[in-house]
Amino acid sequence: MTYTVKDTAARVGLPSRTLRYYDRIGLVSPPRTAAGYRTYGPEDEGKLRFVRRTRTLGFSLQQIRELIALAERGSCSELVPEVERLVDDKLAAIDAQLAELAAFRGRLAAFRAGGGSSGYDALCRCLNAADDAAPVENQASA
Repeated sequence: MTYTVKDTAARVGLPSRTLRYYDRIGLVSPPRTAAGYRTYGPEDEGKLRFVRRTRTLGFSLQQIRELIALAERGSCSELVPEVERLVDDKLAAIDAQLAELAAFRGRLAAFRAGGGSSGYDALCRCLNAADDAAPVENQASA
């Protein structure tokens, strides 16, 4: 059985415009009727659910495209090294983001612990600081 864009969107939990976008960029390529309407089958739905889930986990469309290409071209044993590389890259990105968030949290906590009474300039320096050791000086003080 096949479904329209609207029905498929409801079934996989994505907006219709997102399905059309994924088709336009070639992430999915549903067949079309003689009248030009997209029709989605079970395989398309599975791919769309995979895309939705991996997007939720923070994978980029390019990374998802790579994962789909890997899945479509080989057996699991052939895919393991490439999938591991993609997962390792994602783990490294998450670790970097966590470190950045921890540093930012520390700057905000230090600002708040100081009572936040030093004003807007201090808050701007806190938010703009590259790291805890070297806050950016306010260039716009007049």
